[in-house]
Amino acid sequence: MEIRTPTPGTYPYQMVRLACTKCDRHGQYKRERLISEHGADILLPDLRHVLARCERRPKLGGDACGLYYPDLIPQSD
Repeated sequence: MEIRTPTPGTYPYQMVRLACTKCDRHGQYKRERLISEHGADILLPDLRHVLARCERRPKLGGDACGLYYPDLIPQSD
């Protein structure tokens, strides 16, 4: 079974929401705007780093950026 990393082109919603586990940052972008500015095939982990512009990004291990896509986290019932 092939695991495919999501892209803006395959994102399931019209609004792409982001939030951070390390700070209070949160927001949303129109999916079509992200596609027009960054392309439909940019991988969401790569896009996350472009959008975050976080000083924690280059840090490995200890205190890296915590930006994530809350709509892609499976919800428990």
